[in-house]
Amino acid sequence: MKIRPGFFGLCSTLLLALCLAACSDGSDNTPGTAPQPEYKPIVFVHGQFGSAQQFETQAMRFTSNDYPQELLFAFEYDTNSDENPLSDLDLFIDEVLAATGADRVYAIGHSRGTSVWTGYLEDEAFAGPDKVAKYVNIDGRSPEALPGGVPTIGIWGEWNSADSGYNRREDNSDAQIGPNPEDNYHFPAKSHSEVASSAEAFAIMYEFLTGLPPATTAVVPVDGAVTVAGRAIIFPENVGFEGTTVEIWDIDPSTGQRTSDAPRDSFRIGSSGSFGPVELTSGSYYEFALLRDASDSFPVPSVHHFYGEPFDHDDYFLRLQASRPGESLEAFIPRAEDATGFVVTRMREFWGDQGAMSDELFVDGLNVLTPAISPRASSPGSGVNLAVFLFDEGSDKVTDLEKGEIFPFNAITFLTGADVFTPAAFSGTGTVEFSLVTRGGGETRLNVPNWPSWDNRISVMFRDDRE
Repeated sequence: MKIRPGFFGLCSTLLLALCLAACSDGSDNTPGTAPQPEYKPIVFVHGQFGSAQQFETQAMRFTSNDYPQELLFAFEYDTNSDENPLSDLDLFIDEVLAATGADRVYAIGHSRGTSVWTGYLEDEAFAGPDKVAKYVNIDGRSPEALPGGVPTIGIWGEWNSADSGYNRREDNSDAQIGPNPEDNYHFPAKSHSEVASSAEAFAIMYEFLTGLPPATTAVVPVDGAVTVAGRAIIFPENVGFEGTTVEIWDIDPSTGQRTSDAPRDSFRIGSSGSFGPVELTSGSYYEFALLRDASDSFPVPSVHHFYGEPFDHDDYFLRLQASRPGESLEAFIPRAEDATGFVVTRMREFWGDQGAMSDELFVDGLNVLTPAISPRASSPGSGVNLAVFLFDEGSDKVTDLEKGEIFPFNAITFLTGADVFTPAAFSGTGTVEFSLVTRGGGETRLNVPNWPSWDNRISVMFRDDRE
């Protein structure tokens, strides 16, 4: 597996030399000098139906603590396959080591990603323990022995914490990886993905990996320019959406409408799916438009529009997740000239049944996160909704939230769907207001054009670090 352009090749020769010097073993212990963090390349591995998007915030927290961007990597794989891609991971690590000059990497895995890492470290066909210096296991596998003997910590959410009400262990004990309870950290009030993206988990993993506590657990905003890079991918295969084009448009945040007649940047997407790096303005709003050609499944060109909160920090893990036109989940969403639809995402579960600790997602003033549509997990695999699909089921121009979760989204982990009719306008000249009130307080608004669902798809992306 080749490392994709944009993941690390952005530094000058001088900067790369500095990074390689930082990868050396041991810290500067000269008397009178402050201890220095030990930097090695970090390889993140996502879980089922995941991508690098799961670690987008954590990567920005690392760089907010001066961790070199050039040492942050994401290994992505086809989660439609039942096989864990151990050989591909091994090749990926080899290329990371060759590119950075480091002797070993740090490993971070979440959910199914812990099965990938554990399998790799325990498989004698690979020299995993010789290539991995430390391993962070997040809410996944719990072997009694350290995988491959590598120093390991475990970070656990509600499913794996004793007396949480969601614990899946038969003896109702705390989950544990390795022999030492003190190397395991439990957060019974955090759900499965929430614990992976949380500030608390970041603080633990940063200190474990570097030997020092972080200066901050926030994504530190920067003024002026920010650098953004990512991938346009077919999801959940995580392969590059080859042959498409990504356009970046300046938009008016009050309406979501484009403010110019031409995009500010455009990238033709190759097999890797990579685009960027591109320099954007911190605090400004943008549309990322994925232009898709006609296909056998849908005979006319179409556009997938992506809207999110402003970038206020360099972001190299942006993911534009899409389907081939007319295929996969897209095949279940009606196409109409007079109606629009959306998928709203956040890498922190949406809770709709927790009273005062519920999230509220208002679409033109209507809260769509009802207890029936987005419940908190009652058992592993249920109620862990990271994406909410909203469309006019049956094309009857009627909103009916009483249906609860609608098919097939009610049968797929991490997804939910609701019957919501939202009128469209020709060329998306109208505006739909989204307001997310995060549990515990805090409101974020995004305004989005009402593109017709006939030849448009719309993704609305909220950050997971808003409290």
